[in-house]
Amino acid sequence: MFDNDAAHLPISTGSALVMYGWTMQDFVLTLWAAYVVILIVTKLPDFTRAAARIVGGIQRAWRQLKEWKHGSED
Repeated sequence: MFDNDAAHLPISTGSALVMYGWTMQDFVLTLWAAYVVILIVTKLPDFTRAAARIVGGIQRAWRQLKEWKHGSED
C-alpha cells in the first residue's frame, strides 16, 4: 500500500498542472506575477526615497517661486 509511487508521479513530473487544468500559460503568468511582486518589494524602499526627494524638490521650487513673486511686488 505504501510502496505505490503512482500518486507522487504527477507531482514530481509536473503533469499535475495538466491534471488540475493548468496550462503552460497559467503557470508562466503565475511565475511572472511572483517575479513582479518580488521586484516591487525589493525596490519599494528606493521608490519611497526617490519620491520623497522629488516632493521635497517641488516644494522647495514652489517656495522659491512664491518668494520671488512676493519679492517683485515690493
